[in-house]
Amino acid sequence: MTTQVSDHENAIDTNPERVRATLRIYHPELNPEEITSLMQVKPTMSWTKGDDAYGWTKRPGKKAPSGGWLLSSRQRVKSNNAIAHLDWLLDQLTGSASVLKRLQEQGFIVDVVVGWHATSWNTTPALTPEIMRRLANNHLPIWFDVYLYDEEN
Repeated sequence: MTTQVSDHENAIDTNPERVRATLRIYHPELNPEEITSLMQVKPTMSWTKGDDAYGWTKRPGKKAPSGGWLLSSRQRVKSNNAIAHLDWLLDQLTGSASVLKRLQEQGFIVDVVVGWHATSWNTTPALTPEIMRRLANNHLPIWFDVYLYDEEN
């Protein structure tokens, strides 16, 4: 018996080497504890405006221009499949659609970013109708932050 492999599975060179999905909430007056209480989930990281060494890079001496609250699949999902990362993230947000919409109406920046790190310029980020529906139901814009690396460097 032979097993048929889909075109997607054959296209290994178009897959990323690393993926993560992050819900980002930003506002100059963001209070991380209030957002955590509203969202009913603990963030991966958070900070207030003016904090030193904020975000992923934590460069001392660089002050946060805004408060931030991030929930990331970075250490939670062991896959290079963007859909798996987005599913995990959206599962954490169950019941939060009205909170997210209210924050947006109050001027908070609320979105989802997918970090896509690939060595092939023929990389193919894609979303399924189910993921697009879940994002829309949560009032979440999405964008891909694509990093292309030369395999030899």
